[in-house]
This record gives sequence, structure tokens and C-alpha cells, in this order.
Amino acid sequence: MDVLRFKQANCKNCYKCVRFCPVKSIRVYQGHAQIISSDCILCGNCVSVCPQHAKEDISDVAQIQELIASGQQVVVSVDSSYIAYFDTPGFAGIAEPLKKLGFDARVITPYHRCIKDKYASQVEHMFDFYVNLGWRTQYCGIERLELDGVCIYLVDSEFYFGGQAEGEQYAFFTRAVLDAIPNLGFKPDIVHCNDWHTAMLPMLAKTQYGGAMQSSLRWLLTIHNIAYQGKFGFDYVQDLLGVEDKYYTPEFMELNGCADFLKAGCVFADRINTVSPTYANEIKTAYFGEGLEGILDARSHELSGIINGIDTKVFNPYTDPALPTRYNKGRLNGKKLCKLALQRDFGLEQREDVPVFAMVTRMTEQKGFDLVERMLDELMQYNDMQFFMLGSGDKEYESFM
Repeated sequence: MDVLRFKQANCKNCYKCVRFCPVKSIRVYQGHAQIISSDCILCGNCVSVCPQHAKEDISDVAQIQELIASGQQVVVSVDSSYIAYFDTPGFAGIAEPLKKLGFDARVITPYHRCIKDKYASQVEHMFDFYVNLGWRTQYCGIERLELDGVCIYLVDSEFYFGGQAEGEQYAFFTRAVLDAIPNLGFKPDIVHCNDWHTAMLPMLAKTQYGGAMQSSLRWLLTIHNIAYQGKFGFDYVQDLLGVEDKYYTPEFMELNGCADFLKAGCVFADRINTVSPTYANEIKTAYFGEGLEGILDARSHELSGIINGIDTKVFNPYTDPALPTRYNKGRLNGKKLCKLALQRDFGLEQREDVPVFAMVTRMTEQKGFDLVERMLDELMQYNDMQFFMLGSGDKEYESFM
């Protein structure tokens, strides 16, 4: 499906869109630029840089609104890196555009202490109940928060969201979400699950809630990092969530002798997506798939990738109040001043001419930190450079830094 098209324009001697396209999906034919739809990633760069405003979107908004009004089921896919339209900043960057189209997009998340400390005065208590986890019975409160026009449901448990073991914590969250959904006052058509922490939702909904509202929902699972899968002993998971023995097989959730939450999600979710088309292809291979390549390859027709992006309204050096001096591409002197301030704050020699290397990352082998460990001393010894590191992770790499 085409999303962008070019209007007739005087492209000769310009072709700025060709130069700025990150994936080279624009070609020149008979003096005019054309989009190669099969390669386009919908980043919006060509729309932003065209001096003649010769690009326009092919909008299906009117048709979508008609479908919504008719009561027909509509499934929406939004690329958050498509910057040409829907540039709402902050938390509402995805939910607010969906709302403008007529969709009711809401969020449900644990009520962690850090959220409670900041927003406790703004939340509204909706209802509470008790969640059964094996022989345990724990209180669960559902709080409601409106933030940037988005409705957020907060699952409250002082016991579980105060530092308990992750497996039991997210087993509680999973069960709490499933039991809370019928009482929220609306029925979602699609539930979007993220990573292993919520990957058991579709499995439990389809195997334990037959005939109830939960079993009729559609489930989308997003894999942000396939290396983290939520692996636990099956007896432990069975005790917490009551999973039947027949599901502890390689066909469903068993992987390398463990009950694997992410694998269960990959098997039972209606659709799977991830952070880019490239990553979607990579995780279908043995090298990147971390043991899940088989199920992901088998479900290739239901696996897609959407380019990860940033909110350019929030991450904008020209408006960011945290910077000592602001700058943009037309006023780069402020960037030099920010560099000097960084050197000063960390007690390094203040020099404009020295290159500064910085990493903000999890300190794990998957992020290539083993290469940093091997090469950093040599780089620092033989090159005039400065290096900054911000992150946490494996103790081995934290100690090295």
C-alpha cells in the first residue's frame, strides 16, 4: 500500500529528497523524483526536506472514520517513526494520533513506586479485588490516571511492585490484567503486549478463559529484545498460573528445559512485530533467534517489523531545557558550548578540537560491550580522544569501567 506520492514539481538540480533518504528508496525518472514503495520505510525525511512541498500523503483517514462509524472492526498499524504527521510530543505520541482517528487507545501498566511517588495525587481509585496465584491470594487495586489525554490503568500491589522476584511479579500482573479487563468499562478489540513480561497474556486468555470476554480479544506481541525471554522452571510457572502439563512441550512453551514466557507469546499471539524490518528477519535465523527462530520462521506471514524512532518534539536540542546551551542545524555553535560544558562537568580538559565518544547503553555482551572492553585501552592509548559512558548491566563490565 502506498502512503506517500510526489506531485509534479521542478526537481531538476535539486533532488534534496534523494540525498536525505536514509534507505535510498527514491529514484529519478525523466527529471522527476519517484518513491520506490517496496523500499520506503516511511521516515518522512523527504516530506520534511522538499523545498517545493512536492510530497503528499495518500490518506485513508476518511475511509477509516467511515468504517469506525459503521461499527465494523478496524485494525490499525502505526509507525511511530513516521514524522511527517502526528507529531504530538511526550507520552501521547502514539495514543493521541489514534484518538484523532477515532480509536480508543489506552494503557495498563504496573503501579510502580516511582509512578506512585510522582502521580499519586492525580490517580482515581476504580475498584479492587484479590488475585489468586496458586496458593497465594494478593490484593490488587486498579487506579486510573489521565496523562497527556491518555487513559492509563495502574495495577496496584505494594507486595509485588516493591521489589519481589520478577517471575512472580509479572505472573501477578498478567493475572491481574486478565481479571481486571471485564471491569474497566470498555472492551478493547486489540491488546498490545510488550516483551516477555506480558507475553503470557494471550496464552492464558485462550486456554483458561473460554467463553469469557478475554478469550474473544485479539493479541499483538511486540518483541523489543529477543535475548530476554522470561525463563523459569515449569513447576514454578504451573504453581503460579495453573498452566496445564500439556503445554509444557516444545510445541507451546518449553525451551531448553524451561518454561519460556516469550515463546508462549510467540505461539499464542495473533500477530507479532518488532522494532524494524531487519530485526524481524534476523530473529528468524539461528544466529539471532535465541532459540525462537523456529516458531518465528513458521509464523513469518504474521511477523512484521516497524522502524523504531524518536519523538523529535521531545528529543530536540533546540528546545531541550536540560542542555546548557541550545542549538539546531543552523546554529551549531551551541553544540560546541555543550561539549565544553560536558568536559568541565566531568573534570576533563576543555578542548574543542578533541573528539568525544559517548555510549549510553546496557552494559551487556549483546550490546557489543565485550568489544569495548577489548579495545578501549588501546584506543585511549594511541588516540587523542575523550570517552564518556552512561549505563549499567553485567557486573563484569561495570567493574571494568
